[in-house]
Amino acid sequence: MKTLWRRWESYWFQPAPLFTLAVCRLLIVGLQLFKLLHHNWHAEFADHATLSDALFHPLPVLRLLTLPLGWAGPRSLVAGLWNYRPALATLDICYWGTVMAGLFAFIGVWTNRSLGLFALGNMLMVAYLYSFGDFHHPEAIMMIALTVLAFGPAGGALSVDDLRRRLSQVVRRHRFESRPVLEARSEFARWPLLVIQWVCALIYLSCAMSKLHHGGFAWMNGQTLQYYLMEDGLRWNKPLGIWLSHHHTLVAALSWVTVLFEGTFFLAVIFPWLAWLYVPAGLAFHYGIYVTMDAAFFQLMMIYCVFVPWATAACQAAARLQSWGWAKPVEIFYDGRCPLCMRSMAALETFDWFQRLTFSDLETQWPRLAAGHPEVSLEACRQDMHVLLSDGALQKGFFAYREILKVLPPLWPLLILFYAPLASTVGPRLYGWIAARRVKNEPCTLQVCATHHHDAQASAPSR
Repeated sequence: MKTLWRRWESYWFQPAPLFTLAVCRLLIVGLQLFKLLHHNWHAEFADHATLSDALFHPLPVLRLLTLPLGWAGPRSLVAGLWNYRPALATLDICYWGTVMAGLFAFIGVWTNRSLGLFALGNMLMVAYLYSFGDFHHPEAIMMIALTVLAFGPAGGALSVDDLRRRLSQVVRRHRFESRPVLEARSEFARWPLLVIQWVCALIYLSCAMSKLHHGGFAWMNGQTLQYYLMEDGLRWNKPLGIWLSHHHTLVAALSWVTVLFEGTFFLAVIFPWLAWLYVPAGLAFHYGIYVTMDAAFFQLMMIYCVFVPWATAACQAAARLQSWGWAKPVEIFYDGRCPLCMRSMAALETFDWFQRLTFSDLETQWPRLAAGHPEVSLEACRQDMHVLLSDGALQKGFFAYREILKVLPPLWPLLILFYAPLASTVGPRLYGWIAARRVKNEPCTLQVCATHHHDAQASAPSR
C-alpha cells in the first residue's frame, strides 16, 4: 500500500520545470485575454439585457458567484439570492476587472490571485450568457484550466513575481547566485499540467462515448457526419464542408478517425511520448472542423500546450543553435560587491530563457579576464560592466548592455532604443552618469562594501 501511495505521489508531485508551467500560463492567459479584448462583450451583454426575465435561468455557478450581490437586491429573499440578474453596468465592471486581472496574470503580478480573479470573472460572464440557454463547448475547458493554474506555482518563472523574488534574495543574501530559469524546478509544477491533460482526455472520451451511446457503430457509417457537414456548410457558407459532404467514403473514414482519436486520446496522458502524435492530430482535427463547419475550438487547441515539455524544448533549441553557431554565449563580468550590479544580474537572468548568459564575479574571475585582456584594469571593470563575447571581443558599459540584449529575445524591443539615432553618443554618457552616481543614489546595504571597495582600489594594478 505504501509503495502504491509513493508511486501515486511521485506521479503528481515529481519535481518539474517551472518554465514549462509558466509558458502554459502565458499561452492560455494570452489567448483568453485576446478573446476578451477582440470580442464586443458590451454589445452582447446589452442584447441579453433586453431579454425577458422569463428566459433567464441562472446556472448554479452564476448563483454562487452573484450571491453577495443578491443579498443587496431589491427582490424577495429567494428571488434576490437565487435568481439575481446582474445589471448591464455590473457586467461591464466585471468585464474590465477581468481584463485587468488577466493582464496581471499574464505578466505575473500577484500571479495566483490574478489568475483566480481572471478565472472567476470569465466564469461569471460566460455563466450569465449561458443562463439564457445558449451553450457552447470551448469555454468550459478554458475556465477549468485557468482555475487549476491559479492553484499552482504558475508565477514561479517568466513573471514579475519571480523577478521580485530574485531581487529580494540578492538583498537578503548579500550576493548574487545564478539560478537559470530553465533549471528551476518545483514538486508542485507538474500536477496542474497533469490535471488539465486528464480533463482534456475525459472530454474527448465523453464525446466518443456519447457518439457510441446515441448512435452506436452506425454513427461511423458516414451519413451522420455528412448531414452535419452539409447543414453547417450551408448555414455558415463553408464551401469545403459542402464539398466534403458529397464524398461518402471519405466522410465515413473521417468518422472512424474521429471516434478513434477521441476514444484513445487518454493514451497521450499515460504515455507522454504519444503526445507528439496526438497533439498535431488534434490541431489538424479541430482546424478541419473550423474550416468545414465553422466550429471554433481555438481555446482547446491552445490548451494542448500543456502536453509540450517547453523547458526541454528550449534547452534543445539553445543547444542546436549553439552547435550551428547562431546562439553563442555571452559572459558577463560584474562587481560582486555592488548591490546594484548584483540586482542587475538577477534581472538579466530572469529574461535568459535560453541560457545564453554566463555570470562571472570579478572577485574570483578577474585573473582569467586579465590574462586574456591585459589592457583592462580591475578598477575599469568595477566602474563599467564588461562582457566577453564568443569571438573574444570585449565590450563595456552601454555597448555591453546592447550585446546582452541581442541574446535575450524577451528584451529585443529595447534594441530599438539602443540603436536609435544618436544612441551610440547619448547612451554611453547616460550609462556613465548612472554608474558614477550609483553609490550616491543608492547607499550600499552591505556592511563591508566600503571596505571591500577600498581594498579593491589598493589591490588594483597600477597603470
